[in-house]
Amino acid sequence: MSVPESAIMGRAPIYNGINRARLHSSKARGSPQPGPAVMRAGNHLAVACLFFGAAFAAFVSGSLEQRLGNLFSFGLIPAAGFYAGGHILGQVLVFGVALCDMIMSRCFRYAVRLVSDLVSWAGTHVSNW
Repeated sequence: MSVPESAIMGRAPIYNGINRARLHSSKARGSPQPGPAVMRAGNHLAVACLFFGAAFAAFVSGSLEQRLGNLFSFGLIPAAGFYAGGHILGQVLVFGVALCDMIMSRCFRYAVRLVSDLVSWAGTHVSNW
């Protein structure tokens, strides 16, 4: 792709400013949350187990009881485990992220208050000299 030099050289970059809301809130950052991703992964693994179990039961020779056993053993039971495990782990991660955000904000508020008290304490002792 060729771009004329006048289009690049003669223009200054456009400054749009800084979105301050993105700097302060972890929810506004738009960073991916691990909880929904884990839930989607559990759903995809459950569907894959269902397909594998159905294919295994269809293409492996055996009686009807053996095929149903293969379907349950290799399809339905692992699919239910992946689905339930993905949703439980996803909810735990969502809760963990919210808890870490709360702990981080409280620690930051405490640190600001501690520094403020330290500065005021140092100011009173320096002014007494």
